[in-house]
Formats: sequence, C-alpha cells, structure tokens
Amino acid sequence: MRSSKEILQIITDSRKNKKMSLDQLGEKVGLSKAALSRYENGSREFPVNKTEIFAKALNLDPRYLLGIDSDNNILSIYDKLEKSRQKLVYNFTSNQLEEQNNKTIRSGRSTAAGDPIDGDYQDSQEEIVVRNEVPRGADEVVTIAGDSMEPLLKKGSQAFVHYQPTPDTDGQIVIVTIKDIGVTCKKIYREDGQIRLRSTNKKYEDMVYPAENVRIIGKVIMKQKNKS
Repeated sequence: MRSSKEILQIITDSRKNKKMSLDQLGEKVGLSKAALSRYENGSREFPVNKTEIFAKALNLDPRYLLGIDSDNNILSIYDKLEKSRQKLVYNFTSNQLEEQNNKTIRSGRSTAAGDPIDGDYQDSQEEIVVRNEVPRGADEVVTIAGDSMEPLLKKGSQAFVHYQPTPDTDGQIVIVTIKDIGVTCKKIYREDGQIRLRSTNKKYEDMVYPAENVRIIGKVIMKQKNKS
C-alpha cells in the first residue's frame, strides 16, 4: 500500500502529464484550486479517502494509486464482489491507510514556561487531534505559554512530550505539576529530597520544592545541545 505522499505524487505527475490545470482538476473533483495547491505544496495532508475521486478524474485505476498488487489474492477476491460491496471494501481500505499514515496524539493543553498554570483547568481542555510527522515516543503536544524556556522553547511554540514519571538525567527538560500550584515546563534537578526547576531564560530564578510536591508528567522530546 502506498503512503498518502506517494499517492499524491502520482496524482500530481499524472495531472501535469495530461497538461491539466489545478482549476480543471478542481472542477472534476469538487475542490478549489487553493485546496489542491495546498495538497501539492505539502502544507495540507492529502485525504486518502478521496483517492477514488481523483483516480476517476485522471482516468487512473484507484487500485494502482493505492498500490494494491494486481497479482494479490485480495484483489482477486475483490473483483468477485458486487459493486456495492467493492465500494465498502475500498472505503475501509482507504480509511485504514489514512490512519496508518497519521498518528493520533493528545493535544489542547498549555504548559507554562514561566509561572505555573493551573493543572486542573488545563486537564479540562484536552482533546484528541491527528498530527503528521509526530516524533517517535511522543504522547502529547503542548503549547508553551511563557518565555522562561527561551530560546530553546519560545512562547507560543509547541513541544512534544513523552509520558514518564522520572527524568532520564538531571538537567532534562520536563513538564511537571506542582502540588497546589500548577503545571510548568523546566529543566529538572534532584537535590537531597528537593526538586530544583530551572529556566533557560536567565531572568527567571530557580524554583525549589519538596520532592513529594512535584510530579513529573513527562520529558520534552527535543535535541539538547548543552545542559546547565
């Protein structure tokens, strides 16, 4: 089975080979030129479940677009099905491929890089969204709501988080919740029953709490050039 990017590349090549403009293709598939342009320039994921519509518009076999081997036993079974049942199988296969090419990740929470944010409130804002190119091991993507971790993590940027209850090393960037205070993003250091939370922005002072008052949600997935 082909990925959505591979399917899109075949569609784009076919359109260009047929000297068909985006406007002309748009009329055939019921989409605007702007929407098609976003697919081709990679700013928007191609919807695999629309493969059949594009195949018809370009006079292509949808099975070829999906990468179904013509010698495959599945295809021989597919060809024996009634048209209505073929449609069901095709739609199911397209949806499975689309799910495979994406990853569902938790999103919608903010975490402070500055003063802690109320964790109970933030938990109520969670939602599930689909993102492409999610790093291996990522469980959630959070929005950084302050500037204390600049320049590594800028205010308003998003960071991927891997859930784990303890840091791999001191100095690792983590998301923590502080008892009766809230959620924040900091470098973490463990010191004789206490937790020191340090910003990368030098204008912020370290935050020190009893270890039992700090719960680690997870580590931020990023390349760290230096540890301080």
